[in-house]
Amino acid sequence: MIGLSARFAEKSEMRARGPIYAKAAKDSFKADLEHVCIENIQSCVIIANICLADSDSKAESLYYALAIRMALILDLASTNDVEDGVTRETARRVWWTCFLVDVWSSGGSGISRQLIMTDHRPRMPVEELMFSKLRPKDEDITDAEWRPGMWSHMVAMVEVYKEIQDLIRYLAVIPEWDEEFIETTVDRLAIRLQAFEERFEPELQFSAENLAINADRGLGRLYSGFHLGYQYYCMLLFYRYLDQNRPPTVNGNAYADRCKLHARKFCEILKLSRENKQAEALHNIIAHITIVSSAVLLHTYIFGDASELPDTITRLESNMEALVELRVYWPSVELMVGAVDLLICIDLMAHQIDRLVVFLKNCVRSSTRDTHRFDKWMVKFLQEYGKTLDEKDKFEVSTSIFLEEVYDSGLGQRSRTIQGVMSAYWNVGGFAA
Repeated sequence: MIGLSARFAEKSEMRARGPIYAKAAKDSFKADLEHVCIENIQSCVIIANICLADSDSKAESLYYALAIRMALILDLASTNDVEDGVTRETARRVWWTCFLVDVWSSGGSGISRQLIMTDHRPRMPVEELMFSKLRPKDEDITDAEWRPGMWSHMVAMVEVYKEIQDLIRYLAVIPEWDEEFIETTVDRLAIRLQAFEERFEPELQFSAENLAINADRGLGRLYSGFHLGYQYYCMLLFYRYLDQNRPPTVNGNAYADRCKLHARKFCEILKLSRENKQAEALHNIIAHITIVSSAVLLHTYIFGDASELPDTITRLESNMEALVELRVYWPSVELMVGAVDLLICIDLMAHQIDRLVVFLKNCVRSSTRDTHRFDKWMVKFLQEYGKTLDEKDKFEVSTSIFLEEVYDSGLGQRSRTIQGVMSAYWNVGGFAA
């Protein structure tokens, strides 16, 4: 825990000791590797997060795999009648944590998931305050007493996210799309996501007031992360409808608008969370989602009405400020941002900030209709945050022709404005060919 949390310390000498603590944690775990227990599962998850923060996606995936295998060996999905309520609920939450990281990590690394979901699964996590009130030797919470909380809703949403992942992977590998199948699948998943939001208890729905209430309860960061995750799943589901090269569909325009709506909502939630120290969304993965949100905002800025431009620029600047803050804690953020290019996405750097920069450069260098083309490269950009973005294939037509098209279409000034915003926060000069 110290190895992961030292980066948040106010004193520089404590922050500097983070890697020392992290190495000690790894050494201690390796010495006890063959001891299969809940504590070692928890250790694996924490160490995996340290590896992710250090941009070591291979080690991250390995530690998550160990955690999942141990959870299966211990059969945490089954209830042990001799254990007290705290132990049982902890086991359930550890099992569902393994489920969550399996879905997220496999998507981020572009590899297969380990857990095969069956009917043999534990009860969903109980509401957070009910869990916090449990004491050793207390009886387990009965099914009649049980009520859902953020964790249980989060698990249910990730089950939908898993299907969104599968759909996107399918679209990336098949040569010809079955538009009817895709539309039917998106419709079904969209209804499920909307139903989740409508079922949120009043105190769980997002508002500045609820954010403050949860922050006072010590649940502010969980609350922020919960809602930011929901916006990401929606953006991911509808992102393909930003591709202006795809044939029109019945709900295509509506879904593109929903994608942009969720990008704006994400920005609003992130901004509000940053204004409350007890609700700041400081998770490493927030950087990746912020970059996806920024890519959607870029679509609005490039193709939207002139009346939308000031608000869009303000939101982009807010996202950039958040990434700058996250970079202080997580070295991998530098890798993420490098992937977003201006008028589409071409030069790709190895990190997250590099991902954003690359996306932006590709936007500048491609035809205006190609900025958000939904292809294998875009799938990697949207999901596989643990991988380095390779440079996108050069287009057959010269870059100069593309740039001429961009400027002839009246988007040259918008391109320069976006470049200025990025340059204000990152060293990303040289968007020209």
